[in-house]
Amino acid sequence: MYPVGLIVGHGYVKAVAGGRSAIFPAVAAPAGAADYESAVATGARAVRLNGSAWLVGQEALAFAPQRLVSILDRSRYQSPSFVALARHALAQVAPPGGPMAVMTGMPAAWFADGAARAALEGAVRAAGSDWDVFNVSVAPEAAGVFYAAVFAGGALDLTSTRGAVGVIDAGYRDVNVALFHDGRYVSGESVPGGMADALREVRRLISRQYGLELALHEVDAAVRAGGLDLAGVSRPLPEGTEAALLRSLDTVVATGRSLWPNGGRGLRALVLGGGGAVALGPALHAAFPQLSVPGADLRGLAPEQLRAMIAAAQPQLAGARGFAAVAAARQQR
Repeated sequence: MYPVGLIVGHGYVKAVAGGRSAIFPAVAAPAGAADYESAVATGARAVRLNGSAWLVGQEALAFAPQRLVSILDRSRYQSPSFVALARHALAQVAPPGGPMAVMTGMPAAWFADGAARAALEGAVRAAGSDWDVFNVSVAPEAAGVFYAAVFAGGALDLTSTRGAVGVIDAGYRDVNVALFHDGRYVSGESVPGGMADALREVRRLISRQYGLELALHEVDAAVRAGGLDLAGVSRPLPEGTEAALLRSLDTVVATGRSLWPNGGRGLRALVLGGGGAVALGPALHAAFPQLSVPGADLRGLAPEQLRAMIAAAQPQLAGARGFAAVAAARQQR
C-alpha cells in the first residue's frame, strides 16, 4: 500500500509520497478545444474525468483564466473540479495503478460536519479510482502540521507529543489554530481570511505603484520571490507589503491565546506550517519563543535569518508531509 499525504486547499493543492511532492494552484477550468501546439511545446494538458476534461493549476491559469472554477464552501467536495485537482495531485506522486492509502485534511471549522467529511472522503476516492486499492482517512488540516513535527526525524518521536502542543497552519483562505495534548487532537479554530486577504492588499499596492493587474497566485509568487518583473526588469515589492502580510497576525495570536492553556504560556511547543509561515514566522517567534517549524532549527536566528530558514523547510508542504508520514506508519503496524 503506497502512503500518500494530500491536501486540496483553497489556494494550493499539496501532495507528498515517498520522495515525491507536488504543489500547484487549487484552480480548475473545463478544458476547451486546443487550437494550436507550438513547435517547442505541447498545448494544455487536461485531466480526464468521467468523460470530461479539466485543466488544473498553472494550466488553468494560463489557458483558461476566464473559466476558472474555485469553490470556497463545503460544496467544493461535490464538484468535479475538486476531484480533478485531487486526481492530478495523486498522479504526480503515486505509481500508476498500484495500491494506495491516502490521508487528507479539511479546515478545522468543517471537521465536525460528518456530511462534509464523508463528501471529502468520497471525492478523494473518486479521484483515485484508477488505482487498485484505495483507503482514505480524513483529519483536520492542522493535524498534518503536528504530524510533520513529531515525525520530523523520520520516525515517531513520542517525547515530542507529550504535554500541550499548539499548532498554527497559516493557509491561503484561512489560518487553522489547534491544540494537541499528549498527541491527541483537543480542539481547533479557523481564522477567516488567511493569506488571501493580505495578498489582495499587496495586489492593490502593486497596481498603484506599477500599474500591473495581477491574479492572487501571481502576487503570491512575487511575494515568495521578494520582487517582480516589470518589462523584463526586476522591481522590489511596494512599500507597505510587510504590513499587509502581517494583517492577520493579531487575530491569529488572539485566537491562539483563547484556545491554548494560559494564553499560550502553558504550551510545551508551538508548531507553525502552511504557506503563510514565512511571512508570519518572525513575528510569531517574537510572541512565542517556543515556536518551531518542522525541518527548521530556529534557535538564535535574526528575523531575516528566520525567514530564510523557514522558507528552506518548505512549510507549505508540512501538512501533506505529516499526513504521508502517518499513512506510512499505519502500513507498518
